[in-house]
Amino acid sequence: MTLRWKTWAVRLLLLFWALQLVWLAHYFTPEVRDLAWRLASHHTGAAIRQEDPLYRWLQILAGIIPPQATYVFLDNYESGKEIEARYHLAPRRHVLLPPETPPDFLFFALRQEKAAYLIIREGDHPWESKEAVAQSPAFHMVPVPGPGLLFRVDSARLLGRFYD
Repeated sequence: MTLRWKTWAVRLLLLFWALQLVWLAHYFTPEVRDLAWRLASHHTGAAIRQEDPLYRWLQILAGIIPPQATYVFLDNYESGKEIEARYHLAPRRHVLLPPETPPDFLFFALRQEKAAYLIIREGDHPWESKEAVAQSPAFHMVPVPGPGLLFRVDSARLLGRFYD
């Protein structure tokens, strides 16, 4: 009697496992053709990166910003996007500031570091220096489509000092 109960339990477990496989096959049917093409053409890793808008944007920025240039990146460190940006934009010198940086300190840091570019990743945090950057003649927006903004900085035109 106990053997019959154990046999039915195993059969029921195998039936649930088979139903799960059928459900997964139905759920992933649209991606199967694309996955087969990627595996056949050996483009698996590159295709995944190409789907990320931040990766494509950083590749465009890497073509615009010279390797010897310094850039200031406004982003919150918690998101992890800053690490990815630093990786893709290496060997360029990198300065990280939070989006809440006041305009006077941002201008001071840009002048002190002799930064040629200001990169702002648009995220969920407010960008405090937005109006000051838009009104300053030292910044020229570079039209790059993507999840952020790129400004060319003329640090010689940034006047003044930062006083705490």
